[in-house]
Parts: sequence; C-alpha cells; structure tokens
Amino acid sequence: MKRLSFVGLLIIAALCLMIAGTASAAKKPTNLTLSTAKGPLAAGAPVKAESTDLIFETSAGNLECTSNVIEGTVGNNDSKKDSGNVTAEKSSGGEPGGLCKTTTPLGAAEITTQNLPWTDVFTSKGANEVKGKKVSFTSTFPSAGGAKCVFEAAKVKSSFTIGGPVQLTTTKQKFKASKKASNPACPKEGTLTGHWTVTSGGETVTSELTL
Repeated sequence: MKRLSFVGLLIIAALCLMIAGTASAAKKPTNLTLSTAKGPLAAGAPVKAESTDLIFETSAGNLECTSNVIEGTVGNNDSKKDSGNVTAEKSSGGEPGGLCKTTTPLGAAEITTQNLPWTDVFTSKGANEVKGKKVSFTSTFPSAGGAKCVFEAAKVKSSFTIGGPVQLTTTKQKFKASKKASNPACPKEGTLTGHWTVTSGGETVTSELTL
C-alpha cells in the first residue's frame, strides 16, 4: 500500500512538472516592444533612422551619401508586427551644395524621394520592411544638364538584432529604373546597402521580446 502511494506521488509530481512546463512554454515572449529609456514607444511617437554609409551600386558606377535621415511616426507597438509610417527622407553628401558623391560620368547627385508616406514594419523575428505603392527616389545630376534617374522598388527589406539598440542593416536591395521618368543613359537597376541607427526624441530605441 505504501509502495502504491509512493508511485502515485511520483505520477502526480510528474504531471505537475508537465503542466508547469506547458504553462512556461505558453508564456514564451512573442511580441516585439520598441522602447527608449523613457519607456515603450506610444502611438504617434516620432522615430528617426540615420545612416552614414548609404551606397547605391549600379553597372554605371556608385552613388554614395554620407548622410541619410529617415523620419516617421509609430503606429502600433508591442505586437508580433509593429508598424508605423515613413513621412520624410533626406540624403546628402560631402560634394559642393551637399550633393552625394557618385563614380558615374554624370557627376555628383541631388537625391529626392517620392510617394511618401511609406509603411514601415518591424517584426518579432528581427525583420524590417519599408513598403508602399512604390518606394522611389530620384537622382538629379546638375553637371549633366539636370539629367534624372528614377529608381523604384515595391519594398525594401532590412534586418536587426533583437535585444539592445535597434540598428538596421540593408544589404543589396534591388531597385529598377523607371523607363518613363529616367534619362536613357541611366542604368537599368541598382542595389541599396547601408546601416541605420534608430532614435526617438533624441533617445536610442531598443528592442526586446515581451509577452
């Protein structure tokens, strides 16, 4: 009888461990929370992403901007997919007039952005995606008589490491030249690469997984 009772206690203990393990697994954090030292970002909070090494590579040469600033606002936070809007973008470089350097025969370029706002999504898998009807920018070359190259993409994908400051890495994202809007001398396509640090209200934005 005592032996049966002991066996029964072992079974009950095993069941309790299984239940506890199941409960623990069910509570695994799956939501992404973006925060600053002041706390989680609220809807409408300003967000800024800044890069110093943006490069756009083409068969005709490269475009290099030493400053790229993307600004927007938070839509939602603390979910599997946190989203917001990109409302402004500015690219500049060290060439006269703040133009971006190029290694093309067309010379330095002025960069302008079209089709804003864009949707910006951060996921709990460490992925970022900027998308819109068209993510588009125009390179205008003053020394080439104002020739223009317009490049477009449906989306731009980046990645970031969850846990700590949010730093976006974009690697060779493809853009295609608009045949209608671009000068015939423009290359047919190019790829965008760069790294961005993310802040809100001057504070570093960090990421973590939460329940």
